[in-house]
Amino acid sequence: MLANGGAAATFMLLHGVFPSAVWPWIGFAASLAAVNADTWATELGVLNRTPPRLVNTWKPVEPGTSGAVSWAGTLAALAGAALIALLAVFLTPAGWVEGVSPLALAGVLTAAGLAGSFFDSFLGATVQAIYFCPACAKETERHPLHTCGTPTGLRRGWPRLNNDWVNVLCGLVGAAVALVIISTF
Repeated sequence: MLANGGAAATFMLLHGVFPSAVWPWIGFAASLAAVNADTWATELGVLNRTPPRLVNTWKPVEPGTSGAVSWAGTLAALAGAALIALLAVFLTPAGWVEGVSPLALAGVLTAAGLAGSFFDSFLGATVQAIYFCPACAKETERHPLHTCGTPTGLRRGWPRLNNDWVNVLCGLVGAAVALVIISTF
């Protein structure tokens, strides 16, 4: 829970420090759009009829592989980001984000959420810690024990960069993308 909500919680606290600033609200909404996009992509992407592809090599891989993308997962990510974006626009006080129409704000938050989700996939395919369960002969994100109870060993990635940290970075990248785009308005 803290991994998916950590970035949003940070922006919520920043809003308390800077109550009249708009940027903490945008960071909050965009970080939630990113982690929701990633969650929907993961949960619904497995429904894709063809094998997903690793985002950095484009090689087909098994469903559920960290860093894999599919059309169903991408559409789910887009829908997950858009849902949070629309809720954020609905809850944003009218005129609070000067010079940005509600439709533009929804577009920015959706795009930022999708960007955060793709960044999550990139990290999953390149540097996230991935372990191997010798009993199941499967890659896993679980360590030190797989769901079957067998100890897992590092197969690739950075040992300290587990899925929780990747989710935190997903939310932070979504927020950063939204804040950069909004600053151009």
